[in-house]
Amino acid sequence: MTEFTAAQTVSLLVAIVAVAFLYSSVGHGGATGYLAVMALVSVAPALARAGALWMNCFVASIAFWRFFQAGFFDARVFAAVAIASAPMAWLGSRLHLPGSRYSVVLGVTLLAAGWFLGWGRREAADQPPEPVRIPLAVAVGGGLGMLAGMTGIGGGVFLTPLLIFLHWTPAKTAGGISAAFIFVNSVAGLVGMGRAALIWKPEFVIAPALAVVAALAGSYCGVRRWRTTTFCRVLAVVLWIAATKMLSEAVK
Repeated sequence: MTEFTAAQTVSLLVAIVAVAFLYSSVGHGGATGYLAVMALVSVAPALARAGALWMNCFVASIAFWRFFQAGFFDARVFAAVAIASAPMAWLGSRLHLPGSRYSVVLGVTLLAAGWFLGWGRREAADQPPEPVRIPLAVAVGGGLGMLAGMTGIGGGVFLTPLLIFLHWTPAKTAGGISAAFIFVNSVAGLVGMGRAALIWKPEFVIAPALAVVAALAGSYCGVRRWRTTTFCRVLAVVLWIAATKMLSEAVK
């Protein structure tokens, strides 16, 4: 798509505000949600990937700031998962998948993201964190970094439930770590895309400004222990709808 209709522009911006608000409340940038929305309105993959990464940078940085100020961050765990993720995100962003392959990769990613986001295992309140296994953390970070660069996500939608599932951090701390992780991967992905990361469409200039406002509100709610389970499951359904669309287009 090269031009948006007025209805598509309004729908896109409203959806981006909703995604930024809800995702930032759990320490995420929202790229999977942005990609889902843009897939539904048939935004070109290259444009969608760059746009999602830019919005990730704004939203994730705000989420990180909120969670860090509240004490929900572990620098050691972050370093272990991020050390390999940034170079792998840069590498992944330089891989150009044909349209059908991109649709398959993103479709499967959105299916998995929907499950992890809505129904991923959550922490037991009375269970203390376990020691981080550095080799596993580095491998997980590198794999998510590659996936982030290839698809235009930040990887946090997978990292948060993994940190909780492995009992490496409490849930809120996992949110703070994921926000920083998403920001690092998104910047690396944009650098790897080079000139393709520069978007001049008016919609993608307005969208980050609206996303920032939404993220300020969403991250405030998240830090104040606002319950997000129901909202995450609604978002998961949106991801699955978009994934179905992407996969159906890939087999045409």
